[in-house]
Amino acid sequence: MSSSSDWTTNLWSKNFSGGPLLTFESNEDYIYQSKFHPQNPSLFGTVDGMGKLDLWDINISTESSIVNKDICKQALTKLDWSNDGKRLALGDSTGR
Repeated sequence: MSSSSDWTTNLWSKNFSGGPLLTFESNEDYIYQSKFHPQNPSLFGTVDGMGKLDLWDINISTESSIVNKDICKQALTKLDWSNDGKRLALGDSTGR
């Protein structure tokens, strides 16, 4: 998985060299980080420069996120799941 300044998140496979398997586009700014859920392989989160968190579930939709939440007015630059996947930690550009 890669996140990008072109406002997309791409899912890649080492077994397919023709480009990304899927491209996810719902953000309105740079995607600073994307990360898969540690327990659910179809679920991942992204954070962007507008302070938004998106949660995606590939089993539900590849066209739109299942959660789209404005978190803060600063860029969200970090995202990490707890080991059990029950909690999500976010960091912004001010260090909070």
